[in-house]
Amino acid sequence: MDAFHAFGGDFFAVVDVDEGLDFDEHGLDAGDEDVLAKTGGHLDDAAVEIPQQFGLVEEFGAVVFEVLIDDRGEDLGAADPSAEADELGGILVVELIHRAFDIVEGSIEFFSRAMRLLRDGGLVAVLVDQHAGTSGIWTPLFGALASTSPLAASMALRTGAAIVPMAVFTDGFARWRILANEPIPYDGTRPEQLTADINRALEKQIRLSPADWFWVHNRWKIPHPNFLLAREKRGIHLPPDTDPMSLKPFRILIRSSNWLGDAVMSAAAVRAIKNGRPDARVTILTRDKLADFWRAVPEVDDVIPIDDKIGVFRVAWLLRGRFDVAVLFPNSARSALEVWLAGIRRRVGYSGHQREWMLNQIIREPKKKSLRPRRHVERHLRIAEKIGAPETTAEPLIRPIPDGPIRIGICPGAEYGPAKQWYPIRYRRVMESVAARIDGAFVIVGVGKDRPLADEIESGFTGRVENLAGRTSLRELIEELRRMHVLVTNDTGTMHLAAFLGVPVVAIFGSTEPALTGPIGTNHIVIRHQVECSPCFLRECPLDFRCMESVTVDEVANAVLSLLNHPKTGNTALPSSAER
Repeated sequence: MDAFHAFGGDFFAVVDVDEGLDFDEHGLDAGDEDVLAKTGGHLDDAAVEIPQQFGLVEEFGAVVFEVLIDDRGEDLGAADPSAEADELGGILVVELIHRAFDIVEGSIEFFSRAMRLLRDGGLVAVLVDQHAGTSGIWTPLFGALASTSPLAASMALRTGAAIVPMAVFTDGFARWRILANEPIPYDGTRPEQLTADINRALEKQIRLSPADWFWVHNRWKIPHPNFLLAREKRGIHLPPDTDPMSLKPFRILIRSSNWLGDAVMSAAAVRAIKNGRPDARVTILTRDKLADFWRAVPEVDDVIPIDDKIGVFRVAWLLRGRFDVAVLFPNSARSALEVWLAGIRRRVGYSGHQREWMLNQIIREPKKKSLRPRRHVERHLRIAEKIGAPETTAEPLIRPIPDGPIRIGICPGAEYGPAKQWYPIRYRRVMESVAARIDGAFVIVGVGKDRPLADEIESGFTGRVENLAGRTSLRELIEELRRMHVLVTNDTGTMHLAAFLGVPVVAIFGSTEPALTGPIGTNHIVIRHQVECSPCFLRECPLDFRCMESVTVDEVANAVLSLLNHPKTGNTALPSSAER
């Protein structure tokens, strides 16, 4: 109510006050002599005044002009902020609208006149409490990052002028008073730090009279399209005494894909989004079966697991009021409906499935088709790029080389279908071939339906083997993978998970395309014999399974031995040539 009361008085005055301004008639109090002292006292001292959108700010230029004219005992006529500087006796009011140097039409000329005026000992007023868009420095205001114009700081640093915070406060209905604070000290300060100091001065003034500030400007509105700030023109500045964790969180919800492999391939984009601004708090909305994977990603702050039976309205209820933006990796209509019903202000994703009306930031597919197939991980990274994340590539986590005896993983299943599965008997022969060369143990992993495959591989093998297929949770699988020196696998989610964790992988491809879904990183060997019908992307082979039939035991075993003795993997399981 106080804000509306103050606004009503301001509106009345703006309508009623004319160029022939009279302080007594309109209730304008110029304050005490400190106002003059802090603005330089006489026009011989240059100053950059930084008025805020307080009270009767529209008449600020006229008020200061008449106060200073009265101090000099001269009558130069009515104040006109748009007039030439020499007609104002050395006073110029500059109104900053949205962009740092977009002051008025013909901004460069106007800026040059303002600089000349300061060098001649004049006064320039710059509004500093409006959102500066893409040309601002992102620095804290009341603990939240706000785009702030560096104009006032740059002008002062170039001319040596004082920076004086000023405001017009309401002092009763249709009465106002001018308050000038002490000049902001600076000595060799960089523009970004001085801009942050200006924001702190603004905070102090707003705390004196919150109802007077023009909150409609919304200094914290979400920029479009780049709400991540890593590539902003003037960047982010946190004062040295500011802990990034103390900033008001910018709350980002990311909807995960429902398949393990797809989720892992999106992790690079999640990490880039987290690094897009220091106040980012990343929450993953995911099927509960994938929750443990996302908890293993260091850049994820929180995970919201949901089961397969939960309804869309229940999901929306869980999300309502908790997030500033939502980023959707799945292309489904349901994922868009969830965040639309939740009322999340910014909703980002690819178009498709008639869901465009539920999104308000649509990521377009590249117009120019490349001859090279686009990896699925790149599709997710494109979303991160289009919202302002730093440029990045998909890299695995850095992990220490496992201690203890050599452990080789075997993953014979593939949830997608049998067309992606190499023969179990050949997996066992690879184990026999490798066991004849090194002293190591084998661990078979997989989901419950992979148990028959795992049992077939285990039976008849005389070496050390542990069959964990169907016996581990995702969290336990992650821990097992971290202990492995190499994993031999089909194109499956476990392959992607191992590669993300930094485990060297021997990946056997048949019906799918490694250029699209191969393991991330460089310490891997992909074995694929492309035949005339591949990649077919079928779940079951309708022919003779020739793509997998052509993959031999020897080439897979040699690939395992190569990775075990590869210096980039840190593995040294094999004896040197002199010891053989």
